[in-house]
Amino acid sequence: MSTKEKQGSPWRYWPRLLLIIPFALVAWVPLYNRIEPTLLGIPFFYWYQLAAIIVGALVVMAVYYLDRRETLAAEQADRKTKPGEDAGRGGRP
Repeated sequence: MSTKEKQGSPWRYWPRLLLIIPFALVAWVPLYNRIEPTLLGIPFFYWYQLAAIIVGALVVMAVYYLDRRETLAAEQADRKTKPGEDAGRGGRP
């Protein structure tokens, strides 16, 4: 088992900064600490938190796909810079 260090710029992980959005939505309590406006008789405090959960799930999904895309791009760039790496897997050198 080899322990390779991942190389690349730290900006490769920029999508993870988007995770601040759902945290900020629920951490700033004065934003949603009120009753009005109501939605179908439900106070703002409750439906805002439900909406924050949905927004948080969408942000996490977006971060996953963006991070996955960045990781795949970085791996493809590594393969292009290291020729002959697949030789040990049954490929021709």
